[in-house]
Amino acid sequence: MMRAGERIVGPLRRHYNRRTRFNHRGISMPHNQGSRSIGRTSGPSVQAYNATAKWLHWLIVLMVLAQFTIAILMPDVGPNTVPGVLLDRHFSLGIVILVVMAVRLVYRWRHPVPLDMADSPAWERWTARAVHLAFYFILLVGPFLGWASASAHKLPVKLFGVIALPDIAAPRARWALTAGDIHTLMMWLLLALIVLHAAAALYHHFSRHDGVLRRMLPARSE
Repeated sequence: MMRAGERIVGPLRRHYNRRTRFNHRGISMPHNQGSRSIGRTSGPSVQAYNATAKWLHWLIVLMVLAQFTIAILMPDVGPNTVPGVLLDRHFSLGIVILVVMAVRLVYRWRHPVPLDMADSPAWERWTARAVHLAFYFILLVGPFLGWASASAHKLPVKLFGVIALPDIAAPRARWALTAGDIHTLMMWLLLALIVLHAAAALYHHFSRHDGVLRRMLPARSE
């Protein structure tokens, strides 16, 4: 027959076990049902981006992918290039990317979020910051270089064929022609960085099982 004390202590013990988690040292930690973190249960929590930051990020991703598609389909820019729809879309989308990236830079400055995990090795933290700085540099400077190249080749830059933008270089200006070559190299570098960035996010998600990728994905309702 169960003793009277066991009838009281038993249910309390089971209730305590359900409400308690243990950390990596075996010390009991009370479970807080109201807390929300991204990542592994036993790992450090990761600060997620808010809705505006996510919206800006994925908007730029879509525009950059569209820009690469147009760049593949459009004719090469040279002395005999004739203005056309694809060139107009390429120039226009480049200006829009420039504006959105400037907005994102200001927003990130006002709403900073750590790029890396707290327990990441030093080389990984350095690489993450260098890649993000490269993204901002290329997507803010690259459009100006392409704009200068268009001006040097006497190609008008009109925002979706409606708003004419001024030339920023004289026809056949040597520096602007060189800027066009640098623009092309920077876009190839951008493509390589995008592949590296995506591979790193997938590595964190499937191998490290932390919240680096999930913090940029749309929040799921619980």
